[in-house]
Amino acid sequence: MAFTAAFNGAYRRTRLSRAEARFRQGVELASAGHNADAAEDFREALLYEHDNPRYRFALAQSLVELKRWNEAESYLFELRAADPTNGPLNLMLARIAESDGRKAEAIDDYHRAIYGYWPERAEENRTSTRLELIGILDQQGQSNAALAELLSLADEVPDTDTATRQKVAEMLLAHGSPQHAAEIYRALVAAHPHDATARQGLGETEFASGNFAEALTAFHAAARYGTMTPELLRRIALLNSILALDPSQLRLGTRQRMERSRELLARAQAAAARCSALPPAAEPPKGADAPQLIALAQTIWKARMAACPQQPDPDQPLAILMKRMPNQ
Repeated sequence: MAFTAAFNGAYRRTRLSRAEARFRQGVELASAGHNADAAEDFREALLYEHDNPRYRFALAQSLVELKRWNEAESYLFELRAADPTNGPLNLMLARIAESDGRKAEAIDDYHRAIYGYWPERAEENRTSTRLELIGILDQQGQSNAALAELLSLADEVPDTDTATRQKVAEMLLAHGSPQHAAEIYRALVAAHPHDATARQGLGETEFASGNFAEALTAFHAAARYGTMTPELLRRIALLNSILALDPSQLRLGTRQRMERSRELLARAQAAAARCSALPPAAEPPKGADAPQLIALAQTIWKARMAACPQQPDPDQPLAILMKRMPNQ
């Protein structure tokens, strides 16, 4: 009995040693991009130790790289049955489902991965997984769902991760949420007052929100703490033009407001004249005040946009201002 026990132990140790050797060889091959050969080594390792989850997962990874989705899924489903909260495992299943066109299933698996357990670099992996999901939602045209994921990510990224927070703010702005992007940029500016990138990002969010004076202040600060790039110079020049035309600004005197209102109307009439589908623009009534002039300019602009929506706007300050001005 003692001899049998010793023999069985030695046999078991030999099998484990051979399994581990084939596994390590497979890892080296996979790292070098030789996934077909790596898969064979992982299979050999499983012959010696067929219940080892590391070997099964490594084989599934190689099969995914080889685009052998069905075979990879069979191993991953077995692994997930035993470990349903495994983050890396659920991420692989999400990618397979996405590649196979099973969009709803892929999104569910991405969420399982995001909220699952990651043995290493948990925050980093959860962030990268959510960013991957956002990219897929954008490709599918699900902008509202992508925005919801971005807002969740904005709440989860630590304040110390400046680079990721800036990236999230940029993406929020691109997804039409400048208010949420501005919150992140303001926090970044408060923590890093001399960060030119954060200042410029704040300027872009203020610009998108129609807060032109605040945007100009942020862009000037970006130039002060960084470099006056050609793009930054164009932004500042555009904002100066918009602010010089805007008759709705506070603290304008009556005469200055009237002058700007007349200029606004004249430029709206000139833009309408370039649209051949419109009759000559209406003239203001005699003795019209500033609000009446502004209201007429808005009416003319709306008619021009309806009649010639594809015509480019040569007067960019006017076009931007008209989109942002409250209706009179």
